[in-house]
Amino acid sequence: MQLDYDCVVIGAGLVGAAQALALRRLGLSVAVVESRRPFIAGTLGDTRGLALAPSSRNLFETLKLWPTLNTRVTRIRHIHVSDQGRFGATRLSADDVGIEALGYVCPADHLLATLESALIADAKVYWETSLENVSTSGTAAKVSLRHALGDTEILTRLLIGADGPHSKLRNLVGITSRNRDYRQSAIVANLDVQYPELETAFERFTRSGPLALLPLDQGRHVAVRCCANSEVESWLAIGDEEFLAELEIGFGHRFGSFSHLSQRSAHDLSLNWASEIVADRIALVGAAANSIHPNGAQGLNLGLRDVSGLANAIEQALERNADIGGSECLRAFSDRRRSDQRAVVRFTDSIAQLFATSLPPIGILRNLAMFALEVTPAAKRCLIRRATGAFDEPLSIPSRL
Repeated sequence: MQLDYDCVVIGAGLVGAAQALALRRLGLSVAVVESRRPFIAGTLGDTRGLALAPSSRNLFETLKLWPTLNTRVTRIRHIHVSDQGRFGATRLSADDVGIEALGYVCPADHLLATLESALIADAKVYWETSLENVSTSGTAAKVSLRHALGDTEILTRLLIGADGPHSKLRNLVGITSRNRDYRQSAIVANLDVQYPELETAFERFTRSGPLALLPLDQGRHVAVRCCANSEVESWLAIGDEEFLAELEIGFGHRFGSFSHLSQRSAHDLSLNWASEIVADRIALVGAAANSIHPNGAQGLNLGLRDVSGLANAIEQALERNADIGGSECLRAFSDRRRSDQRAVVRFTDSIAQLFATSLPPIGILRNLAMFALEVTPAAKRCLIRRATGAFDEPLSIPSRL
């Protein structure tokens, strides 16, 4: 049987593009299927700041993309977590574990433009094309695609779903998923800060929902205001000055005045996790496998660790001359990722529920937990190691091109 590609990736978002580039580095033929048009630099308009863990930096260094990304990246060396009106607070520092940074904030449009430019130069991309059907045999997966200019079918050894929390590929192959609706949304905007604290990210839990403030390039900051879904319209409708004033109050006027607010955008918050991340010649990565609450900025970084995990499993299969779409390779990938995925899902879900309640006893317990973390260096180091992935095994995919 004549295969068209070694691997086909469904989805050209951040995780899908990174996955395709990692597989191309292994010398594999790769196609990417994406329903939208290609991004044109400067037109995306997504100026959110995305937090990248040290493990994600390791991946982008392997893919030779870090020098380009680093032109607009801002380091986070310190994280301050507090609960408004209560005693609980904890401070995390890169110095606690002897690393350069706890994370890096990169504008979303810069990250996507960098990945997409590399993808266009290195892989076949079916733009404005939708996945219609999938069937598998012993040696290949047949992928049916629809485009305005006509339908087509392609054959591949491995089909990878990177098409988000509502993954069509996941549904087509019958992988079930579970969902928890937090009934919350995150309102995101950029702004200027009168008295910034350099290289420091803040998370603050308030009576009206969690707040976050991340340093961005060019002196800007990204603010995240979480609220109940029923409150989204009112938060979006109020004027800029009133919105900024509410943020200043939420942060206890720690940063002086906020100004120059960008356009606000709202994003629903939910947990969606797949019962399996592999099937016959199928692998799921990123939000197609696990879509989680953004507390702790774990979602994208979890997906990029999926990219590394799948690339490493395929590299090992290639060294053995094994089938990269076979059950042995896919089971190795699934086994390798299971503990990390489960731990992050449990962590983010527990934090989301713990800080969503305003019951006084729960408030006391969570503040005691933050206080205990603050005075226990070993626990603090363990949390940092888990959250950053800085000490994970780096992606080892020597170029076969």
